Amino acid sequence: MATTQLTLNQTTLLGATTGTIACLLTPVTGKMLLLPNVTIAEVVPAEQMLPAPAGAGAWHQGFVKWRDIDVPVVAFETLNDNQPPREFERIAIVSGISAQRELPYYGIVVQAIPRLAKVKIAELEDLEGASTGPMEFLKVRYAGELAVIPDLDAIEAKLLA
Repeated sequence: MATTQLTLNQTTLLGATTGTIACLLTPVTGKMLLLPNVTIAEVVPAEQMLPAPAGAGAWHQGFVKWRDIDVPVVAFETLNDNQPPREFERIAIVSGISAQRELPYYGIVVQAIPRLAKVKIAELEDLEGASTGPMEFLKVRYAGELAVIPDLDAIEAKLLA
């Protein structure tokens, strides 16, 4: 039986036509990231993370071995000019969306296991005018909760720089 993997653009188009997108509310320090679930390949323990290279930015937390790939791991908080997380136990492995072979996956440190949310477009409140960090695309309110839609293109550009 063949399987079909939807791309982020296909998922967005599907959500626009059905009005619902399967997302993950992903906790980082002081925020919830709202990501389409197709972007997160897996959530893994952070216990065997290798250190970042010498001279790397504070946002670069190191590498984790995942499916025989050394996956770079970032702290979303530090990318947004905030304090790095004090501790974390998990890493969300994110599928690269920039179609760059050099970055098929990267990790974001998270504070807990993400939870599934079936987001209805009509229930998503755009918080126009809310200040955003350099890696934040948009702030929204979903089901009474504040959430951030991260700018995955900007995160990937930073990792590839």
